[in-house]
Amino acid sequence: MADFDKQAQSSKKIRWGIVGTGRIAHLFAQGLSVLPDAKITAVASRTKESADKFAAEFNIPHRYVGVEALAGDKDVDIVYIATPHPMHKDDTINCLKGGKAVLCEKPLAMNGSQVEEMIACARKNKLFLMEGMWMYFFPAIAKVCELVAGGAIGEVRLVQANFCFRREWEPKSRLLNPQLGGGALLDVGVYNIALAHKIYGKEPERISSMAHIGKTGVDEQASMIFGYEGGAMAVLTCAVQTETLFEAAIYGTDGYIKIPHMFFQPDRIIVKAGQDEEKEITFNRLGNGYSYEAVEVMRCLRDGEVECPIMPLDTSIAIMKTMDQVRQQWELVYPMEKKK
Repeated sequence: MADFDKQAQSSKKIRWGIVGTGRIAHLFAQGLSVLPDAKITAVASRTKESADKFAAEFNIPHRYVGVEALAGDKDVDIVYIATPHPMHKDDTINCLKGGKAVLCEKPLAMNGSQVEEMIACARKNKLFLMEGMWMYFFPAIAKVCELVAGGAIGEVRLVQANFCFRREWEPKSRLLNPQLGGGALLDVGVYNIALAHKIYGKEPERISSMAHIGKTGVDEQASMIFGYEGGAMAVLTCAVQTETLFEAAIYGTDGYIKIPHMFFQPDRIIVKAGQDEEKEITFNRLGNGYSYEAVEVMRCLRDGEVECPIMPLDTSIAIMKTMDQVRQQWELVYPMEKKK
């Protein structure tokens, strides 16, 4: 944490704009609040009341109705997109066309073709774009990758991850409404797939999956098995109407690594390497965890990088195309994807 503080104190402030005022926007703003080199200068919402309320809470000087107005604010260096999934593409492209770097909350968009359009816009305008896969930036995940790359558990043969939770039945809510990109896969299954991609570094060769499509027409629960070269696998489960532990494990030929709690925002891991006993490794958290990705994004901006090496755009398109294949097996098509 000291390294983060030192870097922040020796750098000029990066000015953030936030599009959206919901729960994730609040969490990200809280994450920025512990970074002395970050300043939120603008917020945009669909209503003036919501923008004003959010601005008052976080002492933000500029507030707007609609993303286009914020995209033209000269006091903003980078925009964090925290709107519902179906709005990600248009909100991101509007900001990129306004000359703003963009950090867009996961999933980057609804499908692979939308992601490709966003990436093309960013590259055409030579601007930074990154998917907000905050999990990738936790020190615990970095340690997992270091151990795997160093051969601590031998050859990885199996990745397992569960991300299932239950909310009250609200058909019009973001989680269950197909008009808002609802369902388990895009909301939380993306973490499971991102973890498998982080460990294996490639897309699966084979995909077998099953989903329960609920009354509203979205996936309420799903399981996926991915197959990789040489017989390695990933077994992944996600749900928005079922409670499980939020745990993951990476099993190799000579040991394993368990992420026993909140694998998507971990503060500890358990390692069994060779004949050694299990060892727990814990990590102190910076802020609420969203701070880690913000620190790396701001480093990229200062260094003039238009892609983040930890979460490159090729990784985002690979994860999204994997989710596209999964949804094809379920024949799940969202309303905004249907041809008119």
